[in-house]
Amino acid sequence: MTDFKLIFSYLRSRILMTSLTVISVALGLALATIVLILSTQTQSTLNKETANWDIVVGAKGSPLQIVLNSLYYLDSPVGNVNISVWKRLQSDPVVERVIPLTMGDNYFGSPIVGTIPAFFDGRKAINNDGLFAQGKCFIKPFEAVVGSEVARRSDLQIGQKIIGAHGWGKSDDFHPQFPYTVVGVLSPTGTNIDRAVYVDYHSTWIVHSHPDADEKPEPGHDPTSEVTSLLVRLNQPAARFRLIQDLNAHQAAMAVVPVDQIDKVASTFIAPLQGILLIVAYLVVFVSSLTILISLYYSIHQRRRDIAVIRSLGATRVDVFRVIALEASVLSAFGVISGWLLGHGITALGSSMVMTRFGIALNAWHFEPIEGVVALSVLILGVFAGLLPAIIAYRLSVADILVQE
Repeated sequence: MTDFKLIFSYLRSRILMTSLTVISVALGLALATIVLILSTQTQSTLNKETANWDIVVGAKGSPLQIVLNSLYYLDSPVGNVNISVWKRLQSDPVVERVIPLTMGDNYFGSPIVGTIPAFFDGRKAINNDGLFAQGKCFIKPFEAVVGSEVARRSDLQIGQKIIGAHGWGKSDDFHPQFPYTVVGVLSPTGTNIDRAVYVDYHSTWIVHSHPDADEKPEPGHDPTSEVTSLLVRLNQPAARFRLIQDLNAHQAAMAVVPVDQIDKVASTFIAPLQGILLIVAYLVVFVSSLTILISLYYSIHQRRRDIAVIRSLGATRVDVFRVIALEASVLSAFGVISGWLLGHGITALGSSMVMTRFGIALNAWHFEPIEGVVALSVLILGVFAGLLPAIIAYRLSVADILVQE
């Protein structure tokens, strides 16, 4: 009988303990895998959007809120800025492109973003095919381009009419007198773009210039002279800080560097949380390794007679040591494989929810190199857990066992 046949016969003979040991190792590695996938892919998605813009300009308030709202649609707008700021930036020679955003309405919870066609310039689908899966970009007010997730969730087609609602987040305050016509459907991009509806910015001006019967316009408020925020790309990045200081000092607006805000979020929240969860995962794996040790330790005492018999048939102490060490390795390997599959499987099941709520497309079955390092460390820890039982089996005396039996 080969070593592995012998090992599997032992594992089958105590199937309950074997299953519990494998499950405990798998749970620890699954937790570590999920944490690594979420942290690395979330950071990658956040960085992908900040790489497009040197500056984001919004109303004075929280810099982080401006970035989260303007780039990721994860927070409500801080306020509005006058279009004079837009014109000021367009005339600046260091500015390559300025994209206005107007927000304040939603389509069943998905933000309706007013902008210009240039917003889509340079963007790519996940598969590097054309950005538009169907139709074309809007060219006039009340034409709409819908993100892939919005189209999938609401089963939207070209030519279909949709009605927006007032407010940030899902609401029932609809604008039935201002329907939008879907003229384009975007391909999946793996970014926040997938979960928004895009319209010509004049559309939002028109909607909010004609309040509903139960709404009272604010005195002196003219929505056609404002935008929610401005996305700015520079042709001279070195001039960024000069431009920010000028805007913040002389304009009724706040200019922020998006990459700085996202790095702050990553260092303040994402990295510490990742560290804590990885510590928890390793604690689970450590306890699982103790389970392997205890399981094999007690199995040695239950198999004393078997060990004595195979020793009397010619097996050496080294052979016994090798079989016990291999048994620990097999248990750890089963746990590692099961944990990797479990972690990626759970991620796949939750990827739709993550996209809907946060606009982050998770590639659930993508293998991150750090996963290999973690999996290998778990495997090695499990193997080391089997060394003590293997040493005990190595030192057993065949004569003493046979006399006692």
